[in-house]
Amino acid sequence: MTNALEEAKTAKVGGDLPFGAVVVRGEQIVSKGHAQNNTIGDVTDHAEMLAVRLACKTLRKNDLSDCVIYCTNEPCIMCAAAIFQAGISKVVIGASRSDLPNLLRPRKMMIDDLAGDSSHKVEIIRGVLKDEVVALFDGVVRK
Repeated sequence: MTNALEEAKTAKVGGDLPFGAVVVRGEQIVSKGHAQNNTIGDVTDHAEMLAVRLACKTLRKNDLSDCVIYCTNEPCIMCAAAIFQAGISKVVIGASRSDLPNLLRPRKMMIDDLAGDSSHKVEIIRGVLKDEVVALFDGVVRK
Protein backbone atom coordinates (compact mmCIF):
# COMPACT_ATOMS: atom_id res chain seq x y z
CA MET A 1 0.00 0.00 0.00
CA THR A 2 2.95 2.29 0.56
CA ASN A 3 3.72 2.19 -3.18
CA ALA A 4 0.08 2.96 -4.00
CA LEU A 5 0.30 5.97 -1.66
CA GLU A 6 3.35 7.20 -3.56
CA GLU A 7 1.39 6.90 -6.82
CA ALA A 8 -1.47 8.87 -5.25
CA LYS A 9 0.95 11.61 -4.25
CA THR A 10 2.20 11.74 -7.85
CA ALA A 11 -1.40 12.13 -9.06
CA LYS A 12 -2.03 14.98 -6.63
CA VAL A 13 1.15 16.83 -7.60
CA GLY A 14 0.15 16.42 -11.25
CA GLY A 15 -3.28 17.98 -10.70
CA ASP A 16 -5.46 14.90 -10.34
CA LEU A 17 -7.25 13.51 -7.32
CA PRO A 18 -4.82 11.48 -5.18
CA PHE A 19 -5.69 7.97 -6.32
CA GLY A 20 -2.98 5.32 -6.69
CA ALA A 21 -2.88 1.60 -7.42
CA VAL A 22 -0.25 -1.14 -7.56
CA VAL A 23 -0.55 -4.69 -8.90
CA VAL A 24 1.65 -7.27 -7.15
CA ARG A 25 2.40 -10.91 -7.96
CA GLY A 26 4.08 -12.71 -5.09
CA GLU A 27 6.61 -10.22 -3.75
CA GLN A 28 7.09 -8.47 -7.10
CA ILE A 29 5.46 -5.20 -8.14
CA VAL A 30 4.13 -5.83 -11.64
CA SER A 31 2.67 -2.39 -12.35
CA LYS A 32 1.73 0.94 -10.85
CA GLY A 33 -0.80 3.58 -11.78
CA HIS A 34 -2.05 6.93 -10.61
CA ALA A 35 -5.06 8.98 -11.61
CA GLN A 36 -4.49 10.90 -14.82
CA ASN A 37 -8.06 11.26 -16.06
CA ASN A 38 -8.28 14.98 -15.36
CA THR A 39 -4.84 15.98 -16.60
CA ILE A 40 -4.75 13.78 -19.72
CA GLY A 41 -8.46 14.08 -20.45
CA ASP A 42 -9.25 10.36 -20.83
CA VAL A 43 -12.04 9.36 -18.48
CA THR A 44 -10.67 5.80 -18.28
CA ASP A 45 -7.26 6.85 -16.97
CA HIS A 46 -8.04 5.92 -13.37
CA ALA A 47 -5.21 4.56 -11.22
CA GLU A 48 -6.64 1.04 -11.14
CA MET A 49 -7.34 0.92 -14.88
CA LEU A 50 -3.80 2.02 -15.69
CA ALA A 51 -2.29 -0.48 -13.25
CA VAL A 52 -4.40 -3.38 -14.59
CA ARG A 53 -3.64 -2.47 -18.23
CA LEU A 54 0.08 -2.28 -17.57
CA ALA A 55 0.06 -5.53 -15.57
CA CYS A 56 -1.59 -7.35 -18.49
CA LYS A 57 0.97 -5.91 -20.90
CA THR A 58 3.91 -6.61 -18.60
CA LEU A 59 2.87 -10.20 -17.91
CA ARG A 60 1.62 -10.66 -21.49
CA LYS A 61 -1.67 -12.18 -20.32
CA ASN A 62 -5.10 -11.05 -19.25
CA ASP A 63 -5.47 -13.56 -16.41
CA LEU A 64 -4.16 -11.85 -13.31
CA SER A 65 -5.64 -14.38 -10.87
CA ASP A 66 -2.21 -14.76 -9.26
CA CYS A 67 -2.07 -11.03 -8.48
CA VAL A 68 -3.22 -8.64 -5.76
CA ILE A 69 -4.15 -5.00 -6.39
CA TYR A 70 -3.55 -2.34 -3.77
CA CYS A 71 -5.81 0.69 -4.21
CA THR A 72 -5.59 3.83 -2.12
CA ASN A 73 -9.34 4.29 -2.55
CA GLU A 74 -12.25 2.00 -3.25
CA PRO A 75 -12.35 1.30 -7.00
CA CYS A 76 -15.23 2.78 -8.98
CA ILE A 77 -17.59 0.55 -10.94
CA MET A 78 -15.48 0.76 -14.11
CA CYS A 79 -12.27 -0.13 -12.29
CA ALA A 80 -13.92 -2.91 -10.29
CA ALA A 81 -15.19 -4.44 -13.55
CA ALA A 82 -11.65 -4.37 -14.98
CA ILE A 83 -10.28 -5.97 -11.81
CA PHE A 84 -12.89 -8.73 -12.02
CA GLN A 85 -12.35 -9.26 -15.77
CA ALA A 86 -8.64 -9.72 -15.07
CA GLY A 87 -9.51 -12.25 -12.36
CA ILE A 88 -7.51 -10.50 -9.64
CA SER A 89 -8.02 -12.54 -6.49
CA LYS A 90 -7.48 -9.90 -3.79
CA VAL A 91 -8.23 -6.17 -3.58
CA VAL A 92 -6.64 -4.22 -0.75
CA ILE A 93 -8.27 -0.82 -0.17
CA GLY A 94 -7.02 2.12 1.86
CA ALA A 95 -10.01 4.46 2.15
CA SER A 96 -13.64 3.91 1.24
CA ARG A 97 -15.86 6.62 -0.23
CA SER A 98 -17.56 6.98 3.15
CA ASP A 99 -14.21 7.99 4.65
CA LEU A 100 -14.33 11.17 2.51
CA PRO A 101 -18.00 12.20 2.71
CA ASN A 102 -17.36 15.88 1.99
CA LEU A 103 -15.47 15.12 -1.20
CA LEU A 104 -16.75 11.89 -2.75
CA ARG A 105 -20.42 11.24 -3.26
CA PRO A 106 -21.85 8.04 -1.80
CA ARG A 107 -22.61 5.15 -4.12
CA LYS A 108 -25.41 2.63 -3.95
CA MET A 109 -23.21 -0.11 -5.38
CA MET A 110 -19.86 -0.82 -3.81
CA ILE A 111 -17.13 -3.18 -4.98
CA ASP A 112 -18.54 -5.92 -2.71
CA ASP A 113 -21.94 -5.65 -4.43
CA LEU A 114 -20.33 -5.84 -7.85
CA ALA A 115 -18.24 -8.85 -6.86
CA GLY A 116 -21.35 -10.68 -5.71
CA ASP A 117 -23.26 -9.71 -8.83
CA SER A 118 -20.44 -10.84 -11.12
CA SER A 119 -19.90 -14.08 -9.16
CA HIS A 120 -16.19 -13.23 -9.13
CA LYS A 121 -14.47 -14.77 -6.13
CA VAL A 122 -12.38 -11.99 -4.63
CA GLU A 123 -11.05 -11.20 -1.19
CA ILE A 124 -11.57 -7.55 -0.25
CA ILE A 125 -9.55 -6.02 2.58
CA ARG A 126 -10.38 -2.48 3.72
CA GLY A 127 -8.76 0.19 5.84
CA VAL A 128 -5.09 -0.46 5.09
CA LEU A 129 -3.19 2.80 5.82
CA LYS A 130 -6.57 4.56 5.74
CA ASP A 131 -5.44 7.56 7.78
CA GLU A 132 -2.52 8.20 5.41
CA VAL A 133 -4.84 7.97 2.39
CA VAL A 134 -7.43 10.32 3.90
CA ALA A 135 -4.67 12.81 4.78
CA LEU A 136 -3.77 13.06 1.07
CA PHE A 137 -7.12 14.73 0.50
CA ASP A 138 -6.37 17.67 2.81
CA GLY A 139 -6.86 20.81 0.75
CA VAL A 140 -8.34 18.94 -2.22
CA VAL A 141 -11.40 20.59 -3.76
CA ARG A 142 -13.52 18.54 -6.15
CA LYS A 143 -13.96 20.35 -9.47
